[in-house]
Amino acid sequence: MSSKTVVLGGSGAMTSGCVYDLSQTSDFDEVVVADADEENARRLVDTLDDDRFRFEPVDATDADDIERVLEGADYVVNGLPYQFESNVLDAMERVGDLAGVDLNAFDFDEVLGRSEAFAEAGNSLWFANGGLVSTIALGMVACEEFDDVADVNFYWGMWRLLTQTTPGLTDTVTYEHDPNVDERAKWEDGEVIDDLPAFSEQRAFEFPDPIGRENTYVISHPEPITFPEAPVAQEKNVDRIITRGAWHDEWKDYERTLHAANAFETDGVEVDGQEVDPVEVMQEQIKAEGLARESEWKPPEELSPETEWTPQTILSAEVTGSAAGSDDRAVFHFEQPFPFFDGNDITLMREYGCYVGVPLSVTLQLMADGAVDEDGIFITETSGLDADRYFDEMEARGFDLVAERTPDQTVPVQD
Repeated sequence: MSSKTVVLGGSGAMTSGCVYDLSQTSDFDEVVVADADEENARRLVDTLDDDRFRFEPVDATDADDIERVLEGADYVVNGLPYQFESNVLDAMERVGDLAGVDLNAFDFDEVLGRSEAFAEAGNSLWFANGGLVSTIALGMVACEEFDDVADVNFYWGMWRLLTQTTPGLTDTVTYEHDPNVDERAKWEDGEVIDDLPAFSEQRAFEFPDPIGRENTYVISHPEPITFPEAPVAQEKNVDRIITRGAWHDEWKDYERTLHAANAFETDGVEVDGQEVDPVEVMQEQIKAEGLARESEWKPPEELSPETEWTPQTILSAEVTGSAAGSDDRAVFHFEQPFPFFDGNDITLMREYGCYVGVPLSVTLQLMADGAVDEDGIFITETSGLDADRYFDEMEARGFDLVAERTPDQTVPVQD
């Protein structure tokens, strides 16, 4: 039976890795790269040199147009910005009989609240996908090392220069440090404690090179809210869960300057008779520099001439608990390959974004294979994911799962 897959926002920095991996590893008969950016989408499709892939324009502001693109599809990847989530869900519900993965990780209650209607339409959707699948899977394998778990610490090491960015990533990092955001949370003794201040819950953590030892801070990621739903977290009686992040010094200086200038607390400042938002001005400048870089398709080794290291994200989990009657600690890291696009000309953030895009491809193929078979809308913790198989699939694509320390052995981190 033939199968058709639609990748919404398929030429984006995070989803391009998904499209490329589908070309290299999937047996889908037809894959539609649906995007508003025709120039980049066609260039990506040309890079694939795969007759199964084609470009189709889509207007994400119009649910009817998304529905048009999804007609006749069996599978869908939603890589569109979160602002278009309701349009995607509306279109999927009307089309029906779709299995898919969704990069969005906002508005959990609202999205998961549509699960029953999705199931009735014959849909299944893996929500909060992308890099979050890797962190949750790291937590799963680390918890399995213990009889009882005290702390689960997730770490996102996001290592790139200030202007090595996309509009979405710029907004996300700024949001992480906004003092008005109440979504920075930790889970402790069965309760979610939110409204944690920016730059709080500081903890030093040793990442593999090129990051090294860095002070990390709480970020507004969903792991403390969702990981308690994982069967292994319940079996191991997890006490505390928190997610922290580390950024390159250029990003930290940017964020601390916004705080020092009280930029988040002002409605605007007057410049030449015009009122402007100082945070928005800084964001727009950084986005403009990032977009200028993203117009340059180059060989991978030429993408970051300013650095001796490859811009990348390293994901880690540090778990403490008791094993065989003794208190101990486990540390796992997950590192992305370079280059991922097999040396083809590509843009910096598309190369960087493979840590998000490839999990989308892997999990969609697990669903197509029947290895994950859930109805409605679900998250990684409730998907029944076999974490070992997931990491096997990712390692086959060049990713590296490093067990720095487990209760029965300590292994030096490899450079």
